[in-house]
Amino acid sequence: MTNGNKLVRGMLVGAIVGAVVSLLDKKTRDDVITTSKNISSKIKGYVEDPTVLTNEVRETIDSVKDTVQEVSEDITFINEKVKELKETTPQVMSLIQETKERFIPKRD
Repeated sequence: MTNGNKLVRGMLVGAIVGAVVSLLDKKTRDDVITTSKNISSKIKGYVEDPTVLTNEVRETIDSVKDTVQEVSEDITFINEKVKELKETTPQVMSLIQETKERFIPKRD
């Protein structure tokens, strides 16, 4: 059990060291600060007016539902075409064979 704890502790220390080292770069620091401010602002907005979050979640859910519906319709269409192709292929092969037999004489 001690080895598992060392592994987790080592991973956490490594992540912290990596984060600190990456913050030595000014552009990375600026990006982290900007992103943090944006997230903080959004959270404050959600706390002040939770209906905004509710509406955004509903819009996302509706968008996902629409996408799933479109994909489902596309899959149904493709399945129908595959079925048609399976039914048509033997007929086409038979027609090709008949045409070949009529125009290309058999060699004995």
